[in-house]
Amino acid sequence: MVDRGAGCLLGGALGDALGAPVQYLGWADIQREHGTEGVLAPPKPALVTDDTQLTLFTADGYLRAWVRGKRTGEWEPSEMVWHSYRRWLITQQQPAPERGAVGLLADERLYESRSPGLTCLRALAAETPSTPENPHNESSGCNGVTRTAPAGFAPSAAIAYDLGCRFAALTHGGTGGWVSGGALALLIHLLAVKGRPLREAIDQVIGRVLRDDTYTATVLTRAVVLAEEHDGETSVRVDRLGSGWTGPEALAIAVYTVLTHPKPVQFADAMRAAANHSGGSDATAALTGNVLGALHGTDALPRDWLSGLELVDVLDAMGRDLGCSAVNLEFDENRYA
Repeated sequence: MVDRGAGCLLGGALGDALGAPVQYLGWADIQREHGTEGVLAPPKPALVTDDTQLTLFTADGYLRAWVRGKRTGEWEPSEMVWHSYRRWLITQQQPAPERGAVGLLADERLYESRSPGLTCLRALAAETPSTPENPHNESSGCNGVTRTAPAGFAPSAAIAYDLGCRFAALTHGGTGGWVSGGALALLIHLLAVKGRPLREAIDQVIGRVLRDDTYTATVLTRAVVLAEEHDGETSVRVDRLGSGWTGPEALAIAVYTVLTHPKPVQFADAMRAAANHSGGSDATAALTGNVLGALHGTDALPRDWLSGLELVDVLDAMGRDLGCSAVNLEFDENRYA
């Protein structure tokens, strides 16, 4: 469990770093710049985007809520994650940590602006948090789902789904924007915490999503159907599922890629398949990495890729703390007090 927590965050960051250099390029342009097979490995150093930064702040906020709940009985994860996202906003507005900063705010490496989405920036600048019941916008962009993986380590499947929805809705009020966040969190929970088989977990996610958003459930179902057409030799271009700029499309591309590359030894090929398309390459590869990391743990991650990954130490430590929290193993709670 602890290793799967680390694998989930590290895998997502590797996908983010792999897809970031090509996220705004069409497939023909990717081939022109990187060769006929497209981008094959993250650059060195492998720099992450705001997706990974916000995933860390999601994990930080959730773990702060977990520690507070354990010590006082007060359980407000959405509120804590909202405040955590507001701390991330500080890193986008200041050049370096202030004297006396603690936690993630003390890490100068996070004071980098990696082209954060305007939807996130505007939502987090608001005085009050957005919720699924009272959304502040109608965006279904992929930047909501790309940071909800830590919610998968919640105490139950129902809580994981609810928190994933609520964390995504803090910035993305469109139904697909927050439902896809819940779907990812539920999938991570079923794989990493419950140990469900991959296909069974995906079917359960689709069934739950169908109650809230028919469109997201339909897109995910299409990903499963296309994966069934995959015969091991002929791959379906992920572009058939969309560009990945919206939450439902990005998650569908990840689901398809994981289903067609389910083995640990296929991790690198899965990342390449998820990144090499016209659209949100960093988001689709990051989600694929989150899922495969939660499924297989860190042994599946290429060591040469990890060696150049930005924030690898923070991602590993925080992922392990998430895993510990899920099974009530001891970890340094004072980091989140």
